[in-house]
Amino acid sequence: MPYPLIFDISGGELLVVLTFALLFFGSKGIPDLARTLGRTMRQVRDASNEVQREIQKGAHDMQRTVSQQRREFQRAIEEPATPADEPPKTEPPSGGPGQ
Repeated sequence: MPYPLIFDISGGELLVVLTFALLFFGSKGIPDLARTLGRTMRQVRDASNEVQREIQKGAHDMQRTVSQQRREFQRAIEEPATPADEPPKTEPPSGGPGQ
C-alpha cells in the first residue's frame, strides 16, 4: 500500500511534477523560483499575523471598554444618592393667587 504524500500526491506523481518543473524552468531558474515562492509565503504569513494582531487588539480594546463601563455602572448603582444629585423640591404655592 503506497503512502500518500502532500495533498494526496503519490511518489510517482510528485516525480513527474518535479521533472516537468525542471524541464520548464531549467536548472538555473528553479532556485529563483524557490526564492520567490519563499518570499511570497513569508509575506502572506506576515500579513496573516498582522491581521490576527489587529483583531486581537480590537477585541482587547472592546473588552477594556466593556469592563470600564461595567465598573462605572456598578459604581453608580452602589453609591447612595447625594443631595446634589436629587432634583430640587418645589414647594406648593402658598395660598394661591387670590390670597
